[in-house]
Amino acid sequence: MLTKEGRERISESMKGENNPRWNGGSSQYPNHVEFKKARIEVLQNSKGRCEICGKPAKIVHHIDGNKINHNIDNLIALCFKCHELLHIDDNGKSVRGRPLKYNIYDLSIKEISKIFGVCSGTIYYWIKNPKKEKWLKEKLRNKS
Repeated sequence: MLTKEGRERISESMKGENNPRWNGGSSQYPNHVEFKKARIEVLQNSKGRCEICGKPAKIVHHIDGNKINHNIDNLIALCFKCHELLHIDDNGKSVRGRPLKYNIYDLSIKEISKIFGVCSGTIYYWIKNPKKEKWLKEKLRNKS
């Protein structure tokens, strides 16, 4: 077992350029501090639960896909599994190659997201919410 001093020494040795995940000091979020604050609030509001399935949440996802928009209404707390399902390619497959689970009126989630001008994550979120799913199906039926 490591001593406190040993852990601190390892921690110090992994900072900055010594960390294997170092990317030159840039962040995927231009206003990272704002996102960190919003992330804490979203996780607190969801009581640490995934807003899709209710399992423990560790990830906060940007609903509109815009990593600059850290508005609380644009963020959703998710578990790893539900977050993975939000990131799919144009062929309706997740980034890890699993087939897309939902198909409404012969349209993939990606196709539906293009119709409504939102990211696929938003469509997935709507599908998992009974009221929003009903609204979505009605809108799609009217577009047919």
